[in-house]
Amino acid sequence: MTIFSFIGAETWSSAAWLGYGSLIGMVVALAFSSQRWLLLYLFGGMAYWLVVEMIQNILAGRSMLSALSEWHRYVIAMGISWLPLVGWVLYRALRYEDVSHSVSQQRELQAARYVEHTPVYDDDYKPRFH
Repeated sequence: MTIFSFIGAETWSSAAWLGYGSLIGMVVALAFSSQRWLLLYLFGGMAYWLVVEMIQNILAGRSMLSALSEWHRYVIAMGISWLPLVGWVLYRALRYEDVSHSVSQQRELQAARYVEHTPVYDDDYKPRFH
């Protein structure tokens, strides 16, 4: 058993050979170029879609969700896959910038320490001349 019999390559047309060959050639050329970081996006997208496929298959196995169409299960699976991203964005938004109450209080205290039009010195600054 060869790899070609495993993927059914003996029944491919010449257009399929040309298409898959050029695809493999472009991926290899990209791997040896200075833009190889683009392959991370390619493989990351494939990994993400495999996660969506797994979630959709889990949803298809559930008795109450199996009545939904495949399209609806994919939409639900994509929504479930976005939940970690939404959680991370909410965490970052509440931890930083103007949304966080403690950060805004700290900025107000720092602004009140400095009076406008005065030079800003360190705490241990000693002027040379009086």
